[in-house]
Amino acid sequence: MPARTSEQIREWCDRSSVPGERRELSDTAATLIASGYLTPGGRAIVVRRISTGRPMPTLPNGFGDLRRLQRAIVQLEHQLASPMVPGVVAAVLRNRLNGLQRRREDARKQIVTAKGVMASSTRAIRRERRENIYLEIDERERLFSGLLCTPTPNANASSYVRRAGTAAIDRIAGVVGQVAARSGNPQAEQWADQLLSPARDSQAGAPKSANFVDGYETLLFVAGHYYDRIVNNPAWRSDHFEVQRTQVNLHAELAEIAADVIALRAVRIDLDRAKRNGGFDRSFAAEIDRRETALRPVWTELIDRVQALGEVAHVVESAATELQVLAEYNRAMTLDDRIDALIARSGDREMSVDNAKRLTEQVRSGEEQLRIYRDVLQGNIARISPAVPRELPARYEPS
Repeated sequence: MPARTSEQIREWCDRSSVPGERRELSDTAATLIASGYLTPGGRAIVVRRISTGRPMPTLPNGFGDLRRLQRAIVQLEHQLASPMVPGVVAAVLRNRLNGLQRRREDARKQIVTAKGVMASSTRAIRRERRENIYLEIDERERLFSGLLCTPTPNANASSYVRRAGTAAIDRIAGVVGQVAARSGNPQAEQWADQLLSPARDSQAGAPKSANFVDGYETLLFVAGHYYDRIVNNPAWRSDHFEVQRTQVNLHAELAEIAADVIALRAVRIDLDRAKRNGGFDRSFAAEIDRRETALRPVWTELIDRVQALGEVAHVVESAATELQVLAEYNRAMTLDDRIDALIARSGDREMSVDNAKRLTEQVRSGEEQLRIYRDVLQGNIARISPAVPRELPARYEPS
């Protein structure tokens, strides 16, 4: 299939959805996207560490699970902020929230402290600082905050109730049912339906598309998706693209795209807030509109940069197909050489067959001679040792 055009990517961003089932981003892609929340110096250090093969902190279940964990915490906090939540149910949800927050804190320690990944001794820290590859503690904190926003397909579809397990669902449903029965409040039943609906929806099949919060997150995911397709392709790491790998740093490109997208979203949020608070003034609203119009070429440029990544991924994958065909061709050429060598040795094989036939005939004739010899020898032995003892005469008389 041809590479996606900029218009198609823009359409995905407008719908905040990418067609087809998409797997989550790799740890490296998620880290580079999260580096967009760092300062320029910290982002350069992350890119330098990844480019030189230095380790970066990871999580056992991946950063997509961290994003879903953060989403579950936000959902629980939103539910607990409602004054209409019954007290008994609030206690259950608060207990669940504390457990999720402990899991998030454990993940934060793995990212920030990063034992065995970042330098810990004073001497090692000084050495990495001289090499400009040491990521400071405050930058790691920002990196963790960025990883909480990892672009993850269908993150909003996951529910804390679904991840709590069947026992938690039954317990919450039972408590809500008791409260609704005693108080007769229909809003409690409505709240229970709202709480349990995601768990019921989880019985449905997997979504046919990857949905995101907004167009900015969609663009970040598409950029990381193309990045993974390029760097994970064996053709890109082959000797055929050695020159091209020196011409572009894909790690830095993804990090810079992420930084620009994140900055553009922050500016857009501030503009919307300013217009919402001071939109009653026509001149002020017109100024906000002019600034928003000035930002539109930036969004178009970002889409074009991501589309360029898609073009590279498409070319590399096409080249991988061609390299596979070339490898099969080379293998066929060596097969031809082997066939020619076998044909050239056919005369030797014929001589070997003739020799084997003669040897077989000789062996067979030898066996026949041995059989004759055995028969003669057997007769001689029979004559020497007769089976029936004979009675000797009383006196020997020669004839």
